[in-house]
Amino acid sequence: MHNPALLAVFALGIFSFIVFNIVSRTFYKNRHGDKYHFYNMFPYEFNYPSVFKENPYGNFLFILSSAVIAAFYVINPYADIAQRIIAIAFTMMLICLIMMPLYYLKTHLALSCTTMVLAMVLPLLNFFSLKSFIDHGPLSTIQNVMAITSLVISGLLSLAMLLFILNPKLSFKIYYDKTVDADGNEVLKRPKVIFLAFNEWMSIFIYFLSPLGLLLFALVA
Repeated sequence: MHNPALLAVFALGIFSFIVFNIVSRTFYKNRHGDKYHFYNMFPYEFNYPSVFKENPYGNFLFILSSAVIAAFYVINPYADIAQRIIAIAFTMMLICLIMMPLYYLKTHLALSCTTMVLAMVLPLLNFFSLKSFIDHGPLSTIQNVMAITSLVISGLLSLAMLLFILNPKLSFKIYYDKTVDADGNEVLKRPKVIFLAFNEWMSIFIYFLSPLGLLLFALVA
């Protein structure tokens, strides 16, 4: 591998993101006495009811981890200019998304839609970067295998986000389920799955996994 810093940067980004999840979930459970579930809770709920001060360490770790992933693209000689620009923009939008309460509905939805689209586009751009190296060939057997693997991973990430976006159950309108408690009173309960929240988390996860396509190729380039 010609640039071991790429692997180190990617590993730091993933490690920081994992620690962010652990810390944020711990803070959330301590405040609310309940577990956090990414399939029916929004990213901003890590900070609820505040914006930053309820989860300062988690927020710092998220900013760090997302910025490190953007840095991976910036310093990566295999990434093209479009990937670098999108990665930087994506990072800023994700930071805003995790700080943006649903109270600011229009702004939140605009950020949500944009991050979903970028999560689909960013891995696809790996195709252009990797294709330029394949076209320069000839490549060794291991390089060809790794390049194909990289393209498959990138394609699967983009396809997954596309399917999440096209999910017919995805809606900007969230209806709570009605249940009856032990006293016979009707109460509102959070749905088992809130697809908008789930998709926001999927866009975040895909953002952090999107460098894999370029990283795997860089291991043998």
